Amino acid sequence: MKKKKKIYLLFRALMTSIVLILIVSCSDSDDKGSYDPSKPVEFKSFSPTEGPTRTELYITGSNFGSDASKIHVKIGGKVAKVIGSNGTTIYCMVPRRAYGGEIEIQIDDEGGNPAVEYQFEKKFKYTPITTVTTLCGYVNELGESSMIDGNYEKAQFDDPFWIEFDKDGEDKILYVCEHGKALRKIDLGREDVSTVVTNGQGSFDIMQTICYSADRDTMFFTDDNGQNTRDMVAISYALRTESFRKVYPYIYDRTTYSVISHPKDAVLFYNTYYNAAVMKANGQYNTEKKEWEPKQLYNVRENQGSQTKMVMHPDGRYAYLMGFNCVQKSVYDKTTQELLRPTVHVGTMSNSGYLDAPGAGARFSYIHQGVFVKNPDYVKEGKDDIYDFYLCDVDNHCIRKITPSGLVETYAGRGSVGLDEHAYGYIDGDLRKEARFYKPSGIAYDEEEEIFYISERGNWDGSVGNRRIRCISVE
Repeated sequence: MKKKKKIYLLFRALMTSIVLILIVSCSDSDDKGSYDPSKPVEFKSFSPTEGPTRTELYITGSNFGSDASKIHVKIGGKVAKVIGSNGTTIYCMVPRRAYGGEIEIQIDDEGGNPAVEYQFEKKFKYTPITTVTTLCGYVNELGESSMIDGNYEKAQFDDPFWIEFDKDGEDKILYVCEHGKALRKIDLGREDVSTVVTNGQGSFDIMQTICYSADRDTMFFTDDNGQNTRDMVAISYALRTESFRKVYPYIYDRTTYSVISHPKDAVLFYNTYYNAAVMKANGQYNTEKKEWEPKQLYNVRENQGSQTKMVMHPDGRYAYLMGFNCVQKSVYDKTTQELLRPTVHVGTMSNSGYLDAPGAGARFSYIHQGVFVKNPDYVKEGKDDIYDFYLCDVDNHCIRKITPSGLVETYAGRGSVGLDEHAYGYIDGDLRKEARFYKPSGIAYDEEEEIFYISERGNWDGSVGNRRIRCISVE
């Protein structure tokens, strides 16, 4: 069944390439070349007449010209990406949320000024859906990839471990931690991937995760320095003013896996592997050294190490701690500006499995990064906590959703149940019916566009895996 799926995907990609070649190549008709202002422009029809986002739409007519940069299409008021034209057919993609369905075309003259404007009387019937798609990350048939920069078609990832969304002016960026290797940058506007800083350039032992300061002008890095002493760098930082390309030491401590910043008080917290201790940066003053030092707040688990990950609530009221196959909740004390000893919110400590259920009944298997997402229904209902939490359940190969009250359900992944007996793989499509992930570990969210971005690791031994950046478009 896997081979049939691959053959189908290759066939579809081949047919799309053939169609694109036919459209963008020069034809033998009078429409070859640029739009001719001395001749009328005719718009005949469009097909298909309905479909979801990323539907391939073809607009037929005459005298369109073959310069796609001078042809602009809007569907439902949203800009559609024009891929090509041969003068008689315009090939474009239906954008997200094209609810209105009006199809508007503008053709510019040689000077770049609008010369022709047209709107079809008939509307495109937009079908809103929520699906998993692939953003970027090339992996060959053997599951091989490495760290290669370039556009979406060429770029490769080795072990995308943690992901953060960033908006710099009008630019939307994804920063991806390649586990122990590099910080990568995905420019969502330019559609390309570049390497910002490598593990060696930052003097890391094994780069782990990142987070922003409260004002988002500083990026903090955690490092698995492999030590149980406090004379090696555990947390470093980089500045936006330097495009995050220069890394400086900040905190000297034991092996560290996660760091978070309070959104209002700008207090920094991090954890260590040893006893999964939670620390407050600059939490106590050393009168002898006359300097601020980290303060240990508590141990999550005595005499047992863990790669616990932390995520701060957008309002700063509490933090979630992910580890030991459960999610713990640590309330923030505004007076002391410290995180209090946590309690288990969902799951049961050290009991792994897969089960959607409320509270302690839920089961997870190696949970990793999560992200808070505002729920508009909670806002309308006037609830105190208006955020759901979406979490990467790595070894269950899916994305879980946790409500403020502690109800756990599977949001995406583990689909295509009729394909084989596995719950993992690489399949795009409907959230639960079709989509499959393989070791999803990083998750970020663009609130404006309502898009989730998911990073998937390779196998622990670095052999195979999806090693891609997937996205979930929420309609």
